[in-house]
Amino acid sequence: MERWERPGEINCVERHSRLVIDAQAMRENWSVVRAQTAGEVIAVVKENGYGLGLRNVYDILAGTDVRYFGVTGAREALALRSYGWTGEILMMTPPLTWEEAEPLVRANVILALESVEQADLLEEIGRSLGIRPRVHVKIDTGMGRYGFYYDHIPRLSGYARTLRFEGAFSHLAGKPHGYEQQVSLQAQRFDVAIEALRAQDLDVRFTHLCNSRGTMTFGDMGFAGVRAGTALLGKTQPRKGLREAVWLESEIYDVTERPKGWPVSYQSREVLSRDSRLGIVRAGHGDGIGIGYVDGHDTLVHGVLSAAKHGVRPSLDRMTVSVRGKRLPVLGKCGVAHTIVDLTDSDAEAGDTVRFSVNPLLVSPYVEKTVFTESPERETARRPRSGKR
Repeated sequence: MERWERPGEINCVERHSRLVIDAQAMRENWSVVRAQTAGEVIAVVKENGYGLGLRNVYDILAGTDVRYFGVTGAREALALRSYGWTGEILMMTPPLTWEEAEPLVRANVILALESVEQADLLEEIGRSLGIRPRVHVKIDTGMGRYGFYYDHIPRLSGYARTLRFEGAFSHLAGKPHGYEQQVSLQAQRFDVAIEALRAQDLDVRFTHLCNSRGTMTFGDMGFAGVRAGTALLGKTQPRKGLREAVWLESEIYDVTERPKGWPVSYQSREVLSRDSRLGIVRAGHGDGIGIGYVDGHDTLVHGVLSAAKHGVRPSLDRMTVSVRGKRLPVLGKCGVAHTIVDLTDSDAEAGDTVRFSVNPLLVSPYVEKTVFTESPERETARRPRSGKR
């Protein structure tokens, strides 16, 4: 009988990169976001802290004046409680089963409410526990994902004695073109829904619409608070004083020289326009490079399937990296495990640290995570290689 390798049994994956988390920059970003509103800020730590590790992000932000965390999974909410968090947690995905919702009600987590059927479920759970489940009413103003349709709010006042209505929220869709008009329209729709809820004497005082991009563009738009996730990582636009708080780094593994006219990388994607010094870095798509952000900007590449579709970047969208504090271009097509950097205009050498802007959600789980409590000045640092080739 054939015997297949099982997860955790044999690990032949080698990664020569590190995901660096700058705790000081993240805390400074928190202060920048806090300055955008006089109301509350929900620190969103969904998807395992955007790939940084939920515990890492919690340890960084718990030392600030954060009062609310936002999550999209029950395990994330319960993990925060296990870390010792006694403050507020908003579960932004509506829990629709007894098995998922009941532990959250026990743990005093605020739940997104999206339907009468869910209200019935929470009411039943609350009676069984002797607890009034806490809810923020979710409104669909244009995302089309969860929530009550903004212009058809049902009668919810009958649940006022069994559920604790504390707020209402919606999610900005974020169209690539006409963003301001879309946000304005969604805000108007949100106002319609809020008025309908308040007409039922429901106390939805904590209203929040803006996510990171919306917050950094418009502030709180007159609502009671905002939600920020990618802004805390310095990964949203506009930046407005935000600092990059997470990146991937590796070292120049080898340096070689090639003449003008020599092809570079897979499919001879690029031909050298001059005699060049090339730096070879042992990190690529397999680490998470080139499949989420280019130089801090969200690209067309979003997820593995999109990476396959849009993996070839035109010269106007060329990826660059930072070496010794200088931006240097990547040549050719990034490989799974290697990237070629143009060192011709730099005195960089083998062993120098190379910094890549990445989407941490798409970084390989095999990549080591390193947290610095003080901002690292590491781009000039060199890591000597052991042995010779």
